Amino acid sequence: MLQQYINMGFSQAQIQKAQQICKQNRNLEILDVLLKNVQSPIKEQSQSQILRELSFDVLTPDQRLRQKGTPVGLKNLANVCYLNSLIQTYFHNPIFVKEILSFRYPIQLNFEDLLNKNEAKAKRIKSSIDLVVHLQRLFAYLVHTDRKYVDPYRVFLNVVDEFGNRFQLGDQKDWAEFNLQFITCIDEGLKYHENKIMDAEIQSKEEYGEIQESDQYQQERNRSGITLSRSMILLDENKTKLIEQQPLQSQPQNQTIINRLFFGKTKEYITHPNQRNQSEEQEQIFLQIILNVKNRSLYQAWEANNSFSIEGYRNGSEVIELAEKTIWITQIPDSLLFQIQRVGYDPERGLIKLNDEFRFEKEIYADRFLLENRQKVIETQQQLHELKIQQGELLSQMEKYQNYSGISMLTILSTAAKYVKEAKPDDEIMQQRIDQCRLSIQLILQKFQLQLDQINQKIEDLYAIMKKYKYFLQSILIHEGAAESGHYYTYIYNPFLKQWFKFNDINVTQVSEEKVLRDAYGDGKSKTNAYCLIYQRADHFESGSYSDYTNKSVYAQYIQQNLFEEVTNDNKKFQIEQQEYELVELGDLVVEIYNLQFQQVNEMARKYKNRNGNPLNNFPTYLRTLLDQMNDLVKWSILDYAIREASQGKRTLRDYQEQMIFQQRIKYNLEQLNHFKVPSKYEVDKQTIKHLQYYYMQYISSLRITAIQQYQHI
Repeated sequence: MLQQYINMGFSQAQIQKAQQICKQNRNLEILDVLLKNVQSPIKEQSQSQILRELSFDVLTPDQRLRQKGTPVGLKNLANVCYLNSLIQTYFHNPIFVKEILSFRYPIQLNFEDLLNKNEAKAKRIKSSIDLVVHLQRLFAYLVHTDRKYVDPYRVFLNVVDEFGNRFQLGDQKDWAEFNLQFITCIDEGLKYHENKIMDAEIQSKEEYGEIQESDQYQQERNRSGITLSRSMILLDENKTKLIEQQPLQSQPQNQTIINRLFFGKTKEYITHPNQRNQSEEQEQIFLQIILNVKNRSLYQAWEANNSFSIEGYRNGSEVIELAEKTIWITQIPDSLLFQIQRVGYDPERGLIKLNDEFRFEKEIYADRFLLENRQKVIETQQQLHELKIQQGELLSQMEKYQNYSGISMLTILSTAAKYVKEAKPDDEIMQQRIDQCRLSIQLILQKFQLQLDQINQKIEDLYAIMKKYKYFLQSILIHEGAAESGHYYTYIYNPFLKQWFKFNDINVTQVSEEKVLRDAYGDGKSKTNAYCLIYQRADHFESGSYSDYTNKSVYAQYIQQNLFEEVTNDNKKFQIEQQEYELVELGDLVVEIYNLQFQQVNEMARKYKNRNGNPLNNFPTYLRTLLDQMNDLVKWSILDYAIREASQGKRTLRDYQEQMIFQQRIKYNLEQLNHFKVPSKYEVDKQTIKHLQYYYMQYISSLRITAIQQYQHI
């Protein structure tokens, strides 16, 4: 149902808000609420319409209050959950956060001069700098705000392509592609830190020169940079073999903090066994490592991605029938990003999502993939080759059971059992045969899995001496949905708190590791599973450097004074907003109690009409009976009673006089009642207060006299 509304163009945040309203009023339908509060679905709206729509916030101030020690969420800006997942992931990289929070705007940079020389470049640089500034501001809010969630719109607004063009709200993007553009912009913006601006300008001239045309600029990027191998793996329509798309381009090769954190280098060796082992070498820069989900586990997929055969390889103009390619890492980043390739191609259905189970470790070692360990790895290749053959045979056998014409045999048998139970409930023999067959397949798969685990352990033992480069699992990007649509959210591990959190737009919750891994691995049936994995190098990230989600977080020391003051002022503004909301809510409750008490006072007065004395159960009833009429004085006493009851004694009629919002809300609600129930005027004067105080003293005296009499009687 959720996906249905997303496909109609409504954002995740809007749907969640509509669900909140429907919970409070069960007579409403979600679609009715969405259509009432949003003029038209996102796909048909302009950017300005979307922004107006996003200002619609159903959550009340008390619902928007951040719980102490809880991470801050992010508002979903019309199908940009991928941006929210990205920001939360980077917020949990302490080195990156420190770099962003330490950035200072280059006020001496002459943008007019840049515009005159190269407009596209100037637009890109300006947006990249603004992106860093607004990300810095957003990080300050994620540390200090009292709000449950904040708005990342300004960050999204300044992510641009190489020509300075902005992305459009409402467009669904691939997380990995957007991440490349995002981190490229951040890298360019950081070059213009006020203390580095001259170096950045010199470097920019060296890299790009004074280029005027955008296509010339792109050509220069090709010459000055190193291509980023993306290796998007798809299924070939005809051969059903894995093919490799054209690589995307990275920013030029510079030793920036961004490069050190996120970009690695590889050396690729392409050998031609049929051409007397001729070989080629080339260097690449990578941002993410592609893992084929069909390899079932991280290490197996990583090895398959780094060593494979290429049929019909073209070496210049010459076609070579077969080539072998191996990839070795020469420079490894502090943060390793793995993209699990879950998109495949089916001739009949087109693009499909592959929901196969894919397992990974909480800690991994990258040593076996480094060029410096190439010789050690080669020495173990014979043993490894034999184990790999056994591993492949087992995987092939398991595939026959788990993918019979695209469906697991266990699923087929479960469906058959359900059919027999419904269509032929008395056919116990058929039921038993199906159950026996299903049990047999389960036992076979368990046996295969046990053998596979033993082989994997033997492979791990071969690499036991290579455990220098240790990485721990820090973030898991989850995708739920189909190949071309869906929703992203992120599981993030906080090493300082030793706890996993689920970051799902505005909602952030603490979750168990068992739940995280169960969702991330997938089970072959669920459309919810891991799409990206992020590991951080253990010896470069200390647990004490992570945020504890309080305003005394280690991140707080890097926040500049002007940003701290801005967030502090916003917190004060939000506190006033909460207080005003509480007064409005209290005003509603006051009039409910007032209406009920008005009826009870009249009923009690009628009962005591022909009796001696006055009822003492409460002051309004006492006053109504004493005066023998429902005049304004009695009504004001009822209102005072209602205010005290609603606020549990914390407020009185004096607050009605002094709090304008409180008074206006009560006045609005009183106007909805019959006119004879409300005072003739809504402003209470001093004379009325004096009369109430006078009669209240009489009421207290009567209570004391009655209490004494009852005591004496006892």
